[in-house]
Amino acid sequence: MRAVVFDEFGVLPEVRVVPDPVPSPAGAVIEVEATGVCRSDWHSGQGHDSAVTLPHVAGHEPAGRVVEVGDRVSARRVGDRVTVPFVCACGT
Repeated sequence: MRAVVFDEFGVLPEVRVVPDPVPSPAGAVIEVEATGVCRSDWHSGQGHDSAVTLPHVAGHEPAGRVVEVGDRVSARRVGDRVTVPFVCACGT
């Protein structure tokens, strides 16, 4: 898959091919149809967020379709259209 990746803080990220993700047992893989790179991505890329480790794939508010789900996922199915919120207050 293609992704926006940065390997160093303070350096422009690049679009490149990375390995396809595999869902965790409680997770899903989303084929991203739309996303943006926002101000918090900029802060991450500048090294202002201590939780970000390198290399890092930017973008965290995608919309798309579920293409694979983990064994413990029951609320979503392959083909569902979804968005991913910036804040997941309930923890799931």
